Formats: sequence, C-alpha cells, structure tokens
Amino acid sequence: MCPQLARETEVDVLVLGAGAGVKSWDGAPASRPLRTKGKRQAQKIGAFLGREDLRPDRVLTDGSQRARVTAEKALKAAGWTARDIETSAALASGALPDLSASQCPLLVALPGTLRTLIEGLPFGPQSDLRPDRHCGLAPGVLLRLSHTPGHTRLLARTDPQTLPDLFPYPAPDGAGRRERPAYYYRQSAVIPFRRTPDGRQILIVGSSSGRHWTVPKGIVDPGLTPAASAGVEAREEAGIEGEIEEIPLGHFTYEKWGAPCKVTVFAMEVTKVLEGEAWEESHRRRKWVSRQEAAELLWLEAFREMVAGM
Repeated sequence: MCPQLARETEVDVLVLGAGAGVKSWDGAPASRPLRTKGKRQAQKIGAFLGREDLRPDRVLTDGSQRARVTAEKALKAAGWTARDIETSAALASGALPDLSASQCPLLVALPGTLRTLIEGLPFGPQSDLRPDRHCGLAPGVLLRLSHTPGHTRLLARTDPQTLPDLFPYPAPDGAGRRERPAYYYRQSAVIPFRRTPDGRQILIVGSSSGRHWTVPKGIVDPGLTPAASAGVEAREEAGIEGEIEEIPLGHFTYEKWGAPCKVTVFAMEVTKVLEGEAWEESHRRRKWVSRQEAAELLWLEAFREMVAGM
C-alpha cells in the first residue's frame, strides 16, 4: 500500500491524467468518451498500481466522463473495487482537494485540469514540478507526488507506453500473461425464469451484436460476488430484477481474449421487469419462451444444457 509517511501533513498523492478520448466526438473535451487507446492506457496503469501495491485510500475525479471511466478501468485492472469513486468540485476547478483525511489519494482528471492544479502547487527552484513542464503530464500518465502544505516533490512518473502490453495473471504479481486484465477471465451469468401454470418460462435476450439469443452474462466486477455481479448484468442487459438462487446451476469455460474464461451460472426468478429508460440496454431484444424453446434458441450450448435441466 502507499506508505504511512513520517509526517502527518505529508501525503503521497497519485495523479492520473484521463486517458485519450474520442477525437471525432462533437462534444466538449469533458464529455468525450474514452477510445480504445484510452481504456488500454488506464488498464496498464492499473496493473502497475496493483503490482506495486500502490492502493489509494480515496479516489477523486473531476466529474468528467473520461476521468470517471479512466479511474474505473485502472482500479479494476488492479483487482480493486471501483464503487467508491468520488467527484470533487475542487479538482474540477483545477484546485487541490482537501486531503487531510487521506494518506494516499488518487486524483483523476483531464490533463488540462491537472496542469492547472500543478501550477498552483508549491515547488522549489530545483523541483521537477515547474509550471512550464508539468512533469510531462499527458493522457494516461501517472504521477506520484509527495505533498505537504509548503512543498511538493515528484517521486515518480509512469507512462503507460513504457508498461507491458500483456497483463499479469491470475493476480497483479502473477507469473502468467494475458491479453486483458486478470478479472476479465472470471465471469458469471443468470438464467432468468418465471413460474406459469404451464411451467417455467425463460427470458432470453439478444446479444450485443443482435445476431444471437443469450442470457445476461458478464465479467465479475472486483469487489462483487459472482452472484451479485450477475444481478447487475441482469438489470443492465435484460432490464430485470429478481431473486438469485444461492447454489449455481453450473459452470463452463470458453475461449476469449486468448485464454479460457470461467463462467458461473445462476438461476434467477424474475420479480420485476423494467421499461423505458430504467432499462440501460433497451436496444436489445428480449422475450419469454418455454424451456424447450430456450434450449433450442440459445447460442451457447452450455446455456442450452442448463436450461434443459431446470
């Protein structure tokens, strides 16, 4: 973890520039989403943080979409939860937030916002933190600073371009290497059902491409159990909520991103169907079918076999 420093007023500050955004987007820089390069930058920095055990005790962003997603991608790639991210009005204005209750904060903002912040920090004549240099701050670059009310020092600068393209597996210090962060390869799914006089019906949804029928499935978010993560996928992908059975229906493995992904599958009795804006991915199709129909229509054989046994 970030060390407990000798003086209470000295803070080990991690500063991360939001990753590269979509250039063709018509909105303002703060609203531009991350492009693939930006996501990759954040994930590589996250893997570095995990490997170095530089776990922040607080994560603040400037409120921009790019900064939020950059923080999420970095934290998850490190194997940590991304559910405690805060928005800081001070950081959004280019000012240093109140860090009195933190020993190792992570500040994530647009590079321009961070340059304004650095210009306002106290630095000595020999410091690397000169306003005209900004420590080489750029999208996706991580700075590690030692800050006191009267002085700031640059401890390290990490550019994602200098980090490995492959990610450690199965942990931040793992010896294996994979194309995606380790948590991508642990997934969960739910087979949603409802009870009718004619027996159980299964809710199937269209795949993201629209070419296949499937059920809600996704990567297990760090900090969540497989069942809880599957519940999140059910709400987002199928627009449903319900009771997830504690004992899994089963497990299966399939190949993706150059390695096996392990999937845990749960049955979920649907108690609420969401409509309109409450359903995040309402562009998908969904329909109720019998177990026999589901066993015929579902794309993955593992889901077909589990439905048939319900």
